[in-house]
Amino acid sequence: MRINFIILLFIFAFPSAIIAQSNSEMGAYYLMRSEALFFNKEINRSLELFNKSLEYMDSIPNSRVAKLGMLLNFEHKKCFEASSYGKSYFEFEKDKSTEEYQYMLKTYDYILKELGTDMEEPARYIEAPINNIQEPFMDNEELDKNTEEFGNSIDELDKGIEELVRDIEELDHNIEKLGRDNEEHKVLMTSIFNEEIVDKRFDSLNNKWINLSRRYEVHIDSIYEFNKYKLAVFSKNNQLGIMDDTGNIIEKPQSYNHFLTYDGYALMLDKQDHPTKIYVYNFKTRQGFVLPEISTFNSNSLHYGKVMLPRANGLIVTYPDNSNNAYVFNVKSKLFVTSDTEREHFLRKLKKNDIIETYKAEQVRVKGRWLTIGSELGAGVYELHEFGNRYGYLNTLDGKVWNEKYYNYLGGFCNGNFELIEGEKRFWMDVDGLKSETNEDENGTYSGDSRFVKREDGIYVIIQNREGKDYLIYGDEALLNQEQFIEAASR
Repeated sequence: MRINFIILLFIFAFPSAIIAQSNSEMGAYYLMRSEALFFNKEINRSLELFNKSLEYMDSIPNSRVAKLGMLLNFEHKKCFEASSYGKSYFEFEKDKSTEEYQYMLKTYDYILKELGTDMEEPARYIEAPINNIQEPFMDNEELDKNTEEFGNSIDELDKGIEELVRDIEELDHNIEKLGRDNEEHKVLMTSIFNEEIVDKRFDSLNNKWINLSRRYEVHIDSIYEFNKYKLAVFSKNNQLGIMDDTGNIIEKPQSYNHFLTYDGYALMLDKQDHPTKIYVYNFKTRQGFVLPEISTFNSNSLHYGKVMLPRANGLIVTYPDNSNNAYVFNVKSKLFVTSDTEREHFLRKLKKNDIIETYKAEQVRVKGRWLTIGSELGAGVYELHEFGNRYGYLNTLDGKVWNEKYYNYLGGFCNGNFELIEGEKRFWMDVDGLKSETNEDENGTYSGDSRFVKREDGIYVIIQNREGKDYLIYGDEALLNQEQFIEAASR
């Protein structure tokens, strides 16, 4: 912050005592340009113009020139030249009580140490000035304070501009005394002053926009596809949550790292394979809950096994380990799905209709094989097990058996079809066994205007186009894009 203080002195302490002689004016002009470039951290160009200003001076006239010469050469690691200007500075500057004097003293001490020479009273080591002016990242409270300070700095800059305008008027008076030969010089000086004013105004507005834009940063790792409800799953720190298309967090991130979404629902799993915890979220109602633990369904099961996609009618199907029954749960009623028909009556009817050959207890004989009949997945389709292993599925409407080798997993029946997994591929199959590769997903298509853009630094921002102009969006707040913000504020 000290270097910023010194740079501000360079800008606002530029005196109006630019004498009428051409050499003095030109020297002062190049010195002022050098100081402005030093302020903007354009060190190479600043040193070039500083050296040019010396061409119009017989010697180092004051501590101001010596100070700039020392700091510029120090930034370019020209310690010998910096020490020479430093010596001149302390010869001119007699007030040792100022903060500037103490800063220059410490810098001069560092320069001498680089040259292998010590001062009589060595100062503590300090870092190079320009490389240390960046402030740390600010929290919201400090950001509000700094944003207000930026506004105040613009007001102060406007006052400085008024002083510069008065300097121009005085300069005009002095130039007139030089005669008609100096008219071109007058136009040049006035143009340069105006250019400096515009540049400083632009930099202030640009910095203000950058600080305001930090309010609109979305700090997440990734965002997934939005649905017709304008909601999407997002991840942060290996956790999953739900966010709307303006950046509002609907469901805070929880300890889930894999998800499935279909037909208006999302299932969040604590792990992709063999999950032990599942959170179900209804996008339409914006409500969610944790599924009943697997142990409440089967005390011998340790995990949910294969998890199928959720369906619009609320059916969720999983295939737990150590179980002859699939886990079939209706998230709308929050109940396990069970048959309404008494099992003995149901099996007797299957035998009568020649769907099975015979039965005993929970077993049925189909084509000479004794199989255990399990849970119903809908539309009269039941899973089958043999010797504790999954065998396939029985269609009780026509007696067809779908072998597990070809029909690996079936999901819950909804809107005329089952989800079917064959190896790594997903199909949709009707009750007659006809398969298709596509199905209408009731998640729908996102129709909003938000675009989540990931910057190079990994942070997301949300952009919406309103009446032909791009805005940063966060919740109900909006900020005009950088270029148009500066243009509007400059009018």
